[in-house]
Amino acid sequence: MRPQIKVNAALGGSAVTTLQLTTDCRGYTYASLIAYTSTSGGLHTAATNTILEESDDNSTYTTVSTGVTLSTVTQATTAAKVIWNIDLRGRKRYIRPTIGFAATTNPVLTCVLYNASKDAPVTATLANATNIVNI
Repeated sequence: MRPQIKVNAALGGSAVTTLQLTTDCRGYTYASLIAYTSTSGGLHTAATNTILEESDDNSTYTTVSTGVTLSTVTQATTAAKVIWNIDLRGRKRYIRPTIGFAATTNPVLTCVLYNASKDAPVTATLANATNIVNI
């Protein structure tokens, strides 16, 4: 039996300017991609470029969404910087978010895959996020 939820995550470490996470969505109908920037080590800068892409073969990607600017995180701002909620029905097999930062930072990207969207948060406030993109 296929698990109802699958989680894929990428940790940027302490000195990256770009973070990318490729996820195989086969067998799932819904995905939430969640991006954070960590406050540890004092590396918490704004993101200057975000892109969400999809692919049938994990080699040739097409753009789904661009242009979400992620604000600078502070110790008092622990909300996710952006959440992409994606209805996977009719989409390609692989999804890949890429986030570019103005300077080195501590980012985290997480992808949660599941088979129902009815319980997913639909607003940034409900999701405790700065930005939310429903696709």
